[in-house]
Amino acid sequence: MMRFPRTLRFKLTVWYGIAMVIGLCVIGTLLFVLVRYHMIRHYDDHLRSRGAAILAILAEEEVGKALTPKQEEQLRHSGRVIITERFGDMERVIHSRRVQANSLNTWIKPPSKAILTTPEFQLHKKGGMYWRIILVPFQLRAGERGVIRIIEDLGDVQSMLRRLLLDFTSLAMIGILASFAGGYWIVGRALAPLVHIIEKAKEIEASSLDQRVPDHQIEGETGMLADTLNRMFARLETSFDAMKRFTADASHELRNPLATVRNTIDVSLEQRRTPEEYEAAMQSIGEEVDRIRTIVEDLLFLARADTSRVVMKLAPVGLDRIVEAQMEAHQFQAQERNIELGIRGLIPDEILGDERWLHQVVGNLLDNALKYTPVGGAVSVELHRQNGMVQLLVHDSGPGIPEQDLGRIFERFFRSDSSRSRANVPGVGLGLAIVAWVVKEHGGSIVAANRPEGGATITAEFPRNAKA
Repeated sequence: MMRFPRTLRFKLTVWYGIAMVIGLCVIGTLLFVLVRYHMIRHYDDHLRSRGAAILAILAEEEVGKALTPKQEEQLRHSGRVIITERFGDMERVIHSRRVQANSLNTWIKPPSKAILTTPEFQLHKKGGMYWRIILVPFQLRAGERGVIRIIEDLGDVQSMLRRLLLDFTSLAMIGILASFAGGYWIVGRALAPLVHIIEKAKEIEASSLDQRVPDHQIEGETGMLADTLNRMFARLETSFDAMKRFTADASHELRNPLATVRNTIDVSLEQRRTPEEYEAAMQSIGEEVDRIRTIVEDLLFLARADTSRVVMKLAPVGLDRIVEAQMEAHQFQAQERNIELGIRGLIPDEILGDERWLHQVVGNLLDNALKYTPVGGAVSVELHRQNGMVQLLVHDSGPGIPEQDLGRIFERFFRSDSSRSRANVPGVGLGLAIVAWVVKEHGGSIVAANRPEGGATITAEFPRNAKA
């Protein structure tokens, strides 16, 4: 079975050709009908004039069972004429000129109306030729009605129409073939930039996402497609780079605690140990396992968040109560390192949010501030309203954040330079990424800035509950 190509070029060419075929058929049919119409009615005015002349002849003298010799003489040059007198439903021929008597019944067709009052035209086909007939009503002085039939040979109309149809069909076939060939060429030229874009897009792989499809001097929808593809490749490049960093950082962060666990086990098994030493080893392993579990849980959460599988259950929540609860929960952690943990201002206000995840936001921000605040430092929290938003500010007295890293600290696994990221600071750089995602899901925003007196401030804004 023959299979046709399914390319866009082939399909457009076929549709273009079909449209041309339909268009030519419609135009040809209309043209043929119009030509036939005008050819058939070419002699109508002449027939009307002859009918008027014959009426004038008949009106000069009374018509009886036959015409007078004078009337016959006057009608001798009138061509094919049949004059009939009507009696009820019957017609009687009172004059026939140049029409054979045995064919009168063929020529005499009744009018379309029972009583003919105006001239009427008929088309008659006899012997492969077309004849145009005009029926002109007349009324005798005695009251009887009659019909004058004037017959005109239309000539070789049939053969002319046949030749016209043959010529038009030949020209139409040539036009259709030309339209298919021309359409194929035109569509090819129109799709050439698209084909070039497709070939270039095929060359772009995961390892070469920095390449772009050509979009210079391309207008219209094809240019829009090229621009859209380039934007998509740019997003993919960014996503792949982020994925590579994410994978490398995750591998690094998981490798360290796993190596520690492995080393602790190996050291413990080198020789017999006291119960206390085994207990210490197990505690060390347990701490590293907790660290691995935290990393895995955070990774699973972010993966679910990326696929929109984390559902926020929004309800009116007092953010001040959440801050107070988290401040109390972190007091022991602050006291261990002699860090002053306090509240600068706490205005009671409600937002529309998920209480569970808001606890996570405040807790992660306090964890981050306490980690980077040196012994004897201070961490404080503010909560106030501004421009219809509820602002949560967490201040620390740590080393601050390098200016070039202020916009990146909410990225996954991002750790700032040595001034902010010390070897003894726990964490893998996922806490703030989770905070940023939760704030965004609540319709808010989060930014980081350095304090003039030293340290950093992270500000999270939430839309205030309008019904509060």
